[in-house]
Amino acid sequence: MASIASTSDSARRERVLAAALEVFGRYGFRKASMDEIARSADISRQGLYLHFANKDALFRAAVRKELDTALGDVSRCLNEEGAGLDRRVVGALDAWLGRYVGSMLAPDIGNLLQSPAMQLGEMVDPAIAAFDARLAAAIAAAMSENDRKRLGVTPEEIAGALHTVAQGAKYLSNARAESREEFKARMTAAVRVVFAGFGNTPKRTP
Repeated sequence: MASIASTSDSARRERVLAAALEVFGRYGFRKASMDEIARSADISRQGLYLHFANKDALFRAAVRKELDTALGDVSRCLNEEGAGLDRRVVGALDAWLGRYVGSMLAPDIGNLLQSPAMQLGEMVDPAIAAFDARLAAAIAAAMSENDRKRLGVTPEEIAGALHTVAQGAKYLSNARAESREEFKARMTAAVRVVFAGFGNTPKRTP
């Protein structure tokens, strides 16, 4: 019975965090209410406070969950067996930056996570560093020593450049109200241009 209750509590918590992120993204931190989050999560206000002491604690838990989920998706994309480097990298960039492109919440969640007023640096900055490190490791594994000497750039520099390009593509897609598929298409073109210089780039998988 304890195991069943634990599973139920975990599922309820996941539902609350997903609902909270959406409400915070739509209304912003100040205007979002615990009542609205409780309604969106289909839980009582009292039940919500049993899981989270206050709105700030709920907000930070929702952000942490979103960052962890995104990084988990990034790792799965980069470790996909049988896929070429370009496909794996595009998948990782999409998992990290394209997840809300095409959604009504896209600019709102992005602004919320990057707002200095929210003071999320202790969570967001390490997550960004982890993403860059995982991307660089995947690129390093595909680069020969000859590639490094001929191109004159490190895997870390390539990862940083692709991250910057993807951020620009995300903002452009949001500004133009483009779909997530359009974002991925733009990133696919950019990634293929970058990796065209590799002498031993794995064969691309359709």
